[in-house]
Amino acid sequence: MIKIEPLFATDSTQMRALMRHQNEPLPYESFCAEDALFRGGLTFWQHWLPCRWHIAPSIYLAKEDGVILALISVSSIGKARASWRIEHLVVHPHHRGRGIAQELLRYVFALFGSQGVSHFVIEVSGQNAAALSLLGSCGFRRSARSVHYRFGGEASSQKPPAEAPPFRLALPSDRQALYQLHQDALPPDLRLIYEYLPEDFAVSDLPVESGDKFFKRLVRRKLWYWVLEDKERRVITAAIQVRAHRESDYHLEFAIHPGWQHLAQEAVSFVLSAMARYGMRGMVIAKAYDYQPSVGDALQQAKIEKEGEFFLMTREHWLRAKKPRSLKLDPVALPTIVKPAINLPRNLKVPFSGE
Repeated sequence: MIKIEPLFATDSTQMRALMRHQNEPLPYESFCAEDALFRGGLTFWQHWLPCRWHIAPSIYLAKEDGVILALISVSSIGKARASWRIEHLVVHPHHRGRGIAQELLRYVFALFGSQGVSHFVIEVSGQNAAALSLLGSCGFRRSARSVHYRFGGEASSQKPPAEAPPFRLALPSDRQALYQLHQDALPPDLRLIYEYLPEDFAVSDLPVESGDKFFKRLVRRKLWYWVLEDKERRVITAAIQVRAHRESDYHLEFAIHPGWQHLAQEAVSFVLSAMARYGMRGMVIAKAYDYQPSVGDALQQAKIEKEGEFFLMTREHWLRAKKPRSLKLDPVALPTIVKPAINLPRNLKVPFSGE
């Protein structure tokens, strides 16, 4: 009998062995996916709390006689906790075709949907036809297409521009401007799915230090933004979000204001110069969505190598409204009218029978 239960730290060995059978290339986190799942096993106590209090990815296993057959991991998108991302959905090759993946998805939908989660998001490779068919049967739809570009393994493999654009590190005071930029850059349907808040773009201030120490502090922060500001209009016209999963694994996303699409080339040029300045080696992945063609064109003009094509699948989860209970009112006794009055029109001639 197959049971679904949370991941515990004692399941780490089987979990790592199961991750070896993931035949789909990951968009990013290629070096540290197993480490992230292992940290989720240390916070097993959060599964008995409401999902809005979860501080780590929520991981659930499908077991049969104590053997892990499949796993699913989800994490929240933003402070609103209304949209959750399915990061991993892996089934052992010897147990595929038994409907285990569908049961894991239904379990997550029922558990998190009952707590107010309205949307689920997952990113799947365009070459994984089986996964696309599975998600389509579970109510997912294609909301966007993204292409991942991989920079060279060494910082010196890409030719940096002669003069870097005037990007700067985002400050705590840029929180509202970053939020407004991402709201303007996102399509309306994705804007409703993610439900970002200004708190999602809060950054802390860093002390001014030398180049090596400063960049190591950024890596330990795990997330930062490089922004380009129009000082006359007092708006941020372009931003580069950097996620550093470790010192050799970076994930870049671009946000360009619709009115300043020409800044995409300057953003890519700045990334090349920053890689050379800080010595960013390892895997550097940049993502370009189909609703921001200027970013994709700029990456292609810089001759950045394509890593793969992925589809952003989204699912709306609706809770059935409870039927309102009928109100029981006390009967009210109305006085009866014995002889009701009858009004006749003036011009109506009533026949009269008399003498």
